[in-house]
Amino acid sequence: MKFKKKIKSKVKDFREKLGLTQQQLADKIGVSRQTIYYLEKGDYNPSLTISFKLSEIFDEQLDMIFYQEPIIKDLLGNKTLDELESISETIGIKKIKLIELKNLNETQLALDYKKNELEKFSQALCYKFEDLFEE
Repeated sequence: MKFKKKIKSKVKDFREKLGLTQQQLADKIGVSRQTIYYLEKGDYNPSLTISFKLSEIFDEQLDMIFYQEPIIKDLLGNKTLDELESISETIGIKKIKLIELKNLNETQLALDYKKNELEKFSQALCYKFEDLFEE
């Protein structure tokens, strides 16, 4: 089993470090301020052209600006302890094991969980298995 991942960015961190507003950064790159907003929010994956311009402006390697993170990490990170307790009861695993799930590597994921357990977990989060995991 593997985690499905999404691209995350540190654009906001680097922009703020340079003391730029979203509009100033957008002007330097040649995009709209809304593009920067959605990029920082994680709702937009930039083209290679935009990515390289960001790399040049920030004087950083692309892999320092953009990285992949398991979707599950965001989902679990946004849950309250009560919500995690409810999910753990629904799928029949200890809350601590559920919390640890967001920090597992893929090798450990495959060793610790069977597909049917991950399907129950996906269901408890109101997601399809395919949206969170790959076989």
